[in-house]
Amino acid sequence: MKEKICVLKGGISPEREISLKSGEAVERGLREAGYKTFSLDSRDRNFFDQLVEERPDVVFIALHGICGEDGTIQGWLELAGITYTGSGVLASALAMDKANSRRILISEGIPFPRFRVVERGREDEISLKFPLPWVVKPLRGGSTLGVSLVKEEGKLREALREAFRYDGSCAIIEEYIRGREITVGIIDDPEPKVLPIIEILSKNELYDYKAKYTDGLCEFVVPAPLKKDEYLKVEEMALRVYRALGCRDFARIDMIVKDGEPYLLEVNTIPGMTEKSLLPRAAQAKGISFASLVEKIVKAALRRKEERKNKMKR
Repeated sequence: MKEKICVLKGGISPEREISLKSGEAVERGLREAGYKTFSLDSRDRNFFDQLVEERPDVVFIALHGICGEDGTIQGWLELAGITYTGSGVLASALAMDKANSRRILISEGIPFPRFRVVERGREDEISLKFPLPWVVKPLRGGSTLGVSLVKEEGKLREALREAFRYDGSCAIIEEYIRGREITVGIIDDPEPKVLPIIEILSKNELYDYKAKYTDGLCEFVVPAPLKKDEYLKVEEMALRVYRALGCRDFARIDMIVKDGEPYLLEVNTIPGMTEKSLLPRAAQAKGISFASLVEKIVKAALRRKEERKNKMKR
């Protein structure tokens, strides 16, 4: 039997149900790969006491959204001295915050749709310098929850109210770029490697929560049928983003390609991890089974643990 792994799932965010499914799939995959596993729901009051008592070799974080993907749980695990999968505290917090991550990435020359951050209670101060339609999103959040396409200015407040349901303080308004929606998975093996790019073909105008989780509303083409120069440009940009934010182990990076040019939408440091999720789809296209994928992520964390142990001996 290999190392003991705790899968942390559930949590308190609006993405709880998706996290539970990710966690269940990860646990199945790890058992298939020969690991001893147990799972904990971070919504349970005593989960952290159980975690410290069990002292797993690695915690596989399968939490999405607030208190899971935003650096919070990562900070707790750092204080407890427990090794975990995925990006660290700072990279997690930055990737979750669409405004602060963009401030860093703009300095790296990464192109985005034009955008404006709106604080709750200051909607009357909005002045947009880019034309309709607009995409309105929670500033911090994932799984396309609270995302709206606004085609009329009079619908903006309604869209902002929806976004504020998932981030009570801020929302982001983006220029809607009509193009090819793609997503890029990256895993450390041991260096960051780009998985086959996926093109998302949604029957809705917007790849929103309904499109994402309703059977038949989306098709996925892997590898994405981009021109060779476009494909290389997307791969290069994804790696630049991954490294600039300090991501590690794995991530999924969403973009729009218009007229051959990619524009970054967001970075997911803990993307969906069911067998049908986009990162596992990309891995499968590379010949990496789901069990092998989750094992690669665990091995990346174990390498980090061993490196830390060796440094302490010096």
